[in-house]
Order: sequence, then C-alpha cells, then structure tokens
Amino acid sequence: MAGPLAGWLGLYMVVIARLSFVVFLMPGLGEQAIPVQMRLVVLLSISMALATTGVIGVPVTWPLSSYAAVLFSELTIGFCLGVTLRVTIWMLSIAGTIISQSIGLSQLLGVAMEHEAQTMAANLLSLAGAAVLLSADFHISVVAALLRLYGEIPVGALWSLDMRMLVDQCFSAIGFAVLLAWPFVAVNLLYNICLGFINKALPQLMVAFVGAPLLIGGGMLFLALSIIGLLVVWKERVIDVVGWM
Repeated sequence: MAGPLAGWLGLYMVVIARLSFVVFLMPGLGEQAIPVQMRLVVLLSISMALATTGVIGVPVTWPLSSYAAVLFSELTIGFCLGVTLRVTIWMLSIAGTIISQSIGLSQLLGVAMEHEAQTMAANLLSLAGAAVLLSADFHISVVAALLRLYGEIPVGALWSLDMRMLVDQCFSAIGFAVLLAWPFVAVNLLYNICLGFINKALPQLMVAFVGAPLLIGGGMLFLALSIIGLLVVWKERVIDVVGWM
C-alpha cells in the first residue's frame, strides 16, 4: 500500500511543481486581487485532476537526488510557461501606459493591480483583457494544453523546452503592444504638430492651456470608441503570443 501511495504522491508533487507558476501567473486566476488561498485551492485541484488522468508518469524507483532535480526542472518549465501566459496581460499594460502618455493621463494612477500602481488606461485594459479571456474559457484551454504538453515536454525534460522561442515570443509581444497603442501615438503627434503651427501663428496665445483639455477629452473619447476593437485584435493574437497552446 505504501508503494503505490508514495508513487502517487511523488507524481502529485511533480504536477504541482509544473503548474504552480502557471496558475499563479495565469491571466484572470493569477491576479493580485485574488486571495492567495483561492489560487492555492485552484492549483491543488487542477494538479489532482491532471495527476489522476494516467497520462503523466514518474518512476517510483528514482533516488531522492534525482527526484529533487526533476522537481527543479518542472519548476523551471512551469515558470517559463507561466511567463508566456502573463506576457499577454503585460502587453495590455504596456499599451495602456503608452496610451496614457499619448493622451495626457500619465500622472493619473489607478489601483495597484500588480506590485506597483499603473496608469488608469493600463488598469482598464488589463482588467478588461482578463475578463475577456475568462469569458472565453481561456483557463480551460490552458489546462488542456498543459495535459497535451506532457507528450512534447515529458517530466524532467528541461532540454525539450525551446528557450529561443520563448524569448522571441516575449519580443514579439512587446512589439505588438506598441502597435496596439500606435493610433494614439499618431494622434498625439498630429496634435503636437498642429500645436506648433498655432503657436507659430499666434505667439501670444497660450496654446498649451487650450490644447490640453482637447487632447485629454479627445483621447478619452477615442479610447472609449476603440477599446472594443483593440481587445478583439489583442485576443486574436493571444494564442500566437503564448506559443504552446
């Protein structure tokens, strides 16, 4: 009885090691606003569900040193997979920060959803993006992809993880975040060009005091009109950014 129980507990710990960073960094479930106890319950529940599928196998005869190395490898694999998931939300945070800089709202900070306060546009896009993914059952797709991934990256096979692909995905995510905010940057550039012409024609007019309310009001209106399309375009790109789903 002790042999099968020890083998199952060893398998359970291996699954927890890979899923820990994935669950704690997953968009929606891994937000700082969700209590740690709730995220821990989700982690243990998903790990038990995957461990009982029979797809994942761990030899019981491994010595303790080899088992510790396997746990470390699984933690590293889970961290890399979790970061690729979290990058999808960081894309919206970067885009929101650029948008706030472009429409004059960079000094207006929102609630600290992460470890530090972000701009209100970044908070708005991050929360909206997490809600969109949860409503589209993204977390279920992640669990299914993790189960399938055990066939491509077996237990302890850290060498099967393509680090170059992960770095390329992060770079492409940053570039796509800038592209999401590019219309607002273009509007800000046009605003500054017009402001320069007006200032040249009427030097005595304080154009900055006249233009600032126009920039903020027009930028907020533009954001309200374009946020749905922005989130739709972003959601279509999420699977490509993650790379392993």
